[in-house]
Amino acid sequence: MSDKLQFKISSALKDIIGKDLITDDFIAVFELVKNSYDAYAKKVKITFENINTPKASITIEDDGKGMSLDDIKQKWLFVAYSAKKEGTEDRSFDYRQNISSNRSFAGAKGIGRFSCDRLGKWLYLESTKQSNNPTTEIIITDWEQFEEDIQREFVDVEVVHETKSKSDYGLEHGTVLVITELRSYWDREKLLKLKASLAKLINPSKNKSDDFSIFINAPELQQIDDSEDEYYRKVNGEVRNFIFDTLGLKTTSIHTRIDEDGKTISTELYDGGTLVYRIKEINKYSFLYGISYTIYYLNRSAKATFTRRMGVQSVNFGHIFLYKNGFRIYPYGEPGEDPLKLDARKAQGARRYLGTRELIGQIEIFNDSDQLKETSSRGDGLIKTPTYEQLETCFREVLRRLERYVVDVQQWGLSIEDNQDIDMRSRITNLIARLSGGEDILEFEYNENFLEALQETQSESVERIVRNLNRIALASGDETLINEAKKAAKSLEAIKQAKEEAESNEIEALKQKQEIETELKLTIAQNLILKEAANEDTVEILSIEHHVNQATHRVDKLLQKLINGLQEGATIENLINLANGISLENRKIASLVNFVRKANFDTMSSKYTGDIIAYITQYVENIYKEDKARIINNTIIDVSTNFNRDEHVVGEFIPLEVNIILDNLLDNSFKAHATYAELFITKIAEKTINVMYQDNGLGVNPNISDKIFEFGFTTTQGSGIGLFHIKKLLEDNYNGYIWLDTDVRQGAKFDIQLTVK
Repeated sequence: MSDKLQFKISSALKDIIGKDLITDDFIAVFELVKNSYDAYAKKVKITFENINTPKASITIEDDGKGMSLDDIKQKWLFVAYSAKKEGTEDRSFDYRQNISSNRSFAGAKGIGRFSCDRLGKWLYLESTKQSNNPTTEIIITDWEQFEEDIQREFVDVEVVHETKSKSDYGLEHGTVLVITELRSYWDREKLLKLKASLAKLINPSKNKSDDFSIFINAPELQQIDDSEDEYYRKVNGEVRNFIFDTLGLKTTSIHTRIDEDGKTISTELYDGGTLVYRIKEINKYSFLYGISYTIYYLNRSAKATFTRRMGVQSVNFGHIFLYKNGFRIYPYGEPGEDPLKLDARKAQGARRYLGTRELIGQIEIFNDSDQLKETSSRGDGLIKTPTYEQLETCFREVLRRLERYVVDVQQWGLSIEDNQDIDMRSRITNLIARLSGGEDILEFEYNENFLEALQETQSESVERIVRNLNRIALASGDETLINEAKKAAKSLEAIKQAKEEAESNEIEALKQKQEIETELKLTIAQNLILKEAANEDTVEILSIEHHVNQATHRVDKLLQKLINGLQEGATIENLINLANGISLENRKIASLVNFVRKANFDTMSSKYTGDIIAYITQYVENIYKEDKARIINNTIIDVSTNFNRDEHVVGEFIPLEVNIILDNLLDNSFKAHATYAELFITKIAEKTINVMYQDNGLGVNPNISDKIFEFGFTTTQGSGIGLFHIKKLLEDNYNGYIWLDTDVRQGAKFDIQLTVK
């Protein structure tokens, strides 16, 4: 005889689909914003109150369609149920008032509501349905009830419910989430980063035709915001959505779209806003439809334009973003993340391929294919299916076409960066030869006047172009091309002569330019604390010898005390203090050696009165960033600073001690195989600064986060005293502290506060 059994569900399921699954605060906020979008809200307001206190709260308020008591019971409280996925979400919604009846749903897993658990321990939910004579339904959830006893069944944990006649927030319809007893620390810099991330949450092209806006409200920070001129330094206000085609990036770009029926692929290549070619091909990717790719090549001019318009360098903004039905998929585009393996590919051929620092763009998915589905954790991108593999393969082909144009142009002796006004039409001959012969090409169009630019190129480029042009002309039988090839051949000798004269003048001009630039660099360097040494036979050599001798003398004295202590049975604490002193002096020597050609050593170990923000910035720029990278054990790490140039904190400090703090952090990043590190410097009082240091290395196991500042504790081959030194220097000399932020998805993040005298 057989019978039927049923699964039991532990209350621990809440953690699995809540805070343990969604491990990033920003992603948790994004999920809740996406729920508001799916509820046809026009506006979402995110309010942060009492930040930096135990009473901190997050309130997310929207004017969407709201929920009735039946909706709450049958949908919101129905774990893993998704009316969006089932297709029943809009049966009760009045489409006559629908702001965008063709909105695609951003979420369809039925677990986004548990993002509230990630953010805080308590949830107050208030919702008013868009209907005649609605009531306001309230539920209160204590997430910790689910954690009290894992033997308790999930369905036995109760939530409090109440019905009111109207909304306490004055909403005619919509939903309000109030999250309290927050699990993470929110400060001004974190809110600024949230605002910047929200700006990239919604597909730019989607938002142009959709009435949806996001506002951040942090009343306690309004006064600071009022003193800021730049949008990106203000927390409060509407989140501006960035749009590529309004940035004015006069550079090379490629735009490819696979149509909705999956039959054809259309591609356009532009240079400086001018069409180079346009093609339509048979779609060879059997699983792909309703997808587009947009990629911009960032030359020097484009990077400068981007920074000027966006208020942040492109390397700190992101690279290739991915959107599905209007909303961004993480971690695509995130600085320090490279799920498309662009930099690994570039490492195989630096001159042939472009990496994350040279590209920006987006992949847009306009379909609901289950084969292009976001992972449940919301931070690991799309599930790796055969369809996803085709998505990546197609992206690489689009990128390769862009690279052929950019790289071939450089090989022809033309620089996009330095010759923006040169007509691009002479640069595409090779590309036309490659594209026009493809068997899958249905339509092909190019700029017919491109040959006029031949006389503006260098003769070697002209010879190659003429050869290619002649080959193409003969193969095609096109009389127009044949005639143009003949004209080009006749002009070749004249071009060579003009080139020789131009080169002679150009060499002389370049020589003068280099002399002026060299003189300017030396002049500027003399005004920096960390100035360049003109040569090795200067007074700096005598100065460093003096400081090293002093440090080694102190090491000898400390070693003798250590030996005596060992012989006389000194306490462990005294021995550790002596060992710490020896190590600290060793660090000073190492730092001095590191500066042998970079600094004025007379200022390094004595007290100095100056701008601590400027000093840290100059240190990074002149020592760590001069060559754009440092190489240690085959690890390359780029270091950048991010700060408000109008902020100054002047006081007394010892430069060498600041160097040691920074050196220890950077050395740890090297050991953790980081490729990128950033210092975000903020003035928080007249004499006090906060330095947020973050890298993309291996990170720190949260289980040992309370041990890493202990003397001698290490998980690498190091001494285990670098972080101990930082903590001691900050506490003893700068009334400061260092704190490890464990709430990061990758790498290590430290918050440092110090006060100068």
